[in-house]
Amino acid sequence: MKKILILSLLLMVSAAMQAAYVSNVPQTLVQPNGDTLHCFASGDEFYHYLHDADGYTIVQNPATGYFVYGKRENGKVVPTEFVAGTVNPAEVGLVPNARISNSEWHRRYDAMMQPVEARRGERVRDENTNHGDFNNLVIFIRLAGDDPFQQTYGEVNRMFNDSSVTSNGYYNSMYNYFKVNTYNQLFVRSYLVPQSTDNVIVAYEDIYPRDYYMPWSEANPMGYDDNNEEDNRTTREMQLLVRAIDFANENNMFPSDINFDYNNDGLVDNVCFIVSGNVAGWADLLWPHRWSLWGAEAYIGDLRVWDFNFELSDHDWYFSNSTLCHEMSHSLGAPDLYHYSDTLGFTPVGGWDLMAQNAYIPQHWGAYMKYRYGNWISEIPTIVNSGRYKLNPVSWPTPDQVCYRINSEDPDEFFVIENRRSSRPFESYIPNGGAVIYRINTNFDGNAGWNGDDVLDEVYVYRPGGTLTTDGQINNANYSQSAHHTEINYSTDPQPFLSNGYISALNIYDVRTYIHDSLTFWYLKPGDTLPNEVRDFSSQLSLYPSPAVSVLTVENSAPLQQVEVFDLSGRCVYRAQPNATRVEVAVDRWAAGTYIVRAQTAEGLLQEKITVAR
Repeated sequence: MKKILILSLLLMVSAAMQAAYVSNVPQTLVQPNGDTLHCFASGDEFYHYLHDADGYTIVQNPATGYFVYGKRENGKVVPTEFVAGTVNPAEVGLVPNARISNSEWHRRYDAMMQPVEARRGERVRDENTNHGDFNNLVIFIRLAGDDPFQQTYGEVNRMFNDSSVTSNGYYNSMYNYFKVNTYNQLFVRSYLVPQSTDNVIVAYEDIYPRDYYMPWSEANPMGYDDNNEEDNRTTREMQLLVRAIDFANENNMFPSDINFDYNNDGLVDNVCFIVSGNVAGWADLLWPHRWSLWGAEAYIGDLRVWDFNFELSDHDWYFSNSTLCHEMSHSLGAPDLYHYSDTLGFTPVGGWDLMAQNAYIPQHWGAYMKYRYGNWISEIPTIVNSGRYKLNPVSWPTPDQVCYRINSEDPDEFFVIENRRSSRPFESYIPNGGAVIYRINTNFDGNAGWNGDDVLDEVYVYRPGGTLTTDGQINNANYSQSAHHTEINYSTDPQPFLSNGYISALNIYDVRTYIHDSLTFWYLKPGDTLPNEVRDFSSQLSLYPSPAVSVLTVENSAPLQQVEVFDLSGRCVYRAQPNATRVEVAVDRWAAGTYIVRAQTAEGLLQEKITVAR
C-alpha cells in the first residue's frame, strides 16, 4: 500500500496573488517508489519552486528522480540527501526559504529576455498607442494524453469578451476591464481558435505528452535538458507553439477580416495560448508567463507571431481574468511593480496596482502607470502653489482630476497623489479607500529589477511604518479621515523620504472625503503659512455626470450664490443665481467640448472644468 506523505495543507491561500508571481498552488507529486507527496508551488516565470507549508524548498534530484529538500549553495538551490516528507527539515539542519541569489535570478532573466528586448525597443509609442481596437488571438492547446478542458467554450469566451453591465457593475471580463481602466480609450477583443459550435472547447492536440515539456531526470527520460543547445526548454516550447499556429493555418481557423496588427509593425499584436493542465512547480516551461516567439518563425497571413501569453487552464487561482489582464498589460507596455528577487520581502506597491499584486477581480493601474505606460491620462497636473485641491477617484469615468504631481528636491524624483475608492467590480478588492501618495523615480522602469543598491523602485507607495529598511503596512497606505491618517510631512509616519533617504519638505494635510467619492486635500508649499481663516476652507464644486450629455448637475456643500458657465472662447453660455446647494443645467443644445464652471459662494469663487459630449 502506498505511503501517503502529508507535509501539511493547513496553509491558507490568499485571495490576492502576487501579480505574475503565483503563490501556494497545491501540488500532488508521485515519487519513483510510488509514494505521494503533497506540497505547494510558488514563483514567477523566471524562477518558481516547490516548497512545504513551512517554506522549506523542495527540488527534484535529476540523478534519482526523487523530490528532496533543497539548500542554497553558490547562489543556486541544490538537492540534499533528505527525501521530502521523510524527515523534519529543521531537525537535520536545513533552513526554510532557500532561494536563488539575486545575481542568479538576473542571469535567468537576461537569458530569457535579452533576445526579445531589442525588437520590443523598436516599437514606436505615440499619442495613438494603446488607443482604439486591440484584437487578441486565443489558441487552445491540449497536450497529448491530457484530459479535455474543464471549462466550456462559453465560459472562456465570457472571461475574455463579455461586455455586459448589470446592477452589480461591469461583468468581470478582459474586455470590460480595459474599457473601464482606460476611460473608454482601449477595446480589447479576443478571437478564440478553434471556434466551437457545441460549447465544447476544441483544441489543437499536440504530438507530445506533458512529460516532454518537463525537465529531464532519471524518472522522466523524455524531458528537456537545458544543457542541450539544440533541444532545450526554449526549443520545445517554441516548436509547440509553431505547431499549434500551423494547425490553425492549415484548417483556415483564423478570421481573415480582422486586423491583428493595430500598430502596423508587421507583428501580430498578441496571442494567448491556453494549454491544458496544471502548473508544474519544478518545470520552467509549464508556468504562466509572457514571452516572444523569437526562436522560431510562425505567421498568420503576412504577420509574424511575436508577443504571447502562456496560460495553464486547470486552476482558477491563476487562470482568471485577473491574471489574463496582468499579462495583457505587459503586452501593452506595463512593467511589473513587485520585486522579482528580494530577500527582505519588501512590497513597494502592493494591492494598489494590478502590476504589483493581482486582486481576485483585477484592480486598476495607478494613475501614474496609466499616464506613462498606458497613454490614457494625457497629463498629470503639477501643483505649484499652496491651496486646497480636489481629486476624483482613479476609477472615475473620465481621467479628469484623478491625480496631481508635486516636485521634490531631487530633479529625478517627484510625488503623485491619487484617490482610490472601492467600486464594483474593478476596485472592489483594493486594500482600502482614500488618497494614495507615492514617489516616482524617473531613473527606472518598473520595480522588477530592484536590488536595494543601484537599481531602485520607479514607484513606491508611502505607508505607516515604511522606511528604507522596514516594509511597513502597505494595506494601510490610504489617507482618509476614517483611517485617522490625513497628512504626510517631516513629522508624520511615514515621512516623505526619497530613494536615497533624504526627507523631503512635502507637506500634504487635511485629506477629506468629499461628495460623490471625490476628496480634497491641502498642499502647503515650502515657506508658505496658511492664514487661519483659509485653513478650514473645504468647499469644492461637484460636477456630474462627466461627460454631461443632457443635464449637468452643479453641487456644493455651501449655497451657490451665482453659477456661470463659459466656453473656451470666454463666451458665457449660462448664468443663474440659485442660492441653493444644487442646480441642474440643461446642456443638450451645447456643442461638444470643454467648459469652465464658475460658482460664487460665501467662502469664495470656485472653478472647475466639465466636458459635454454628444
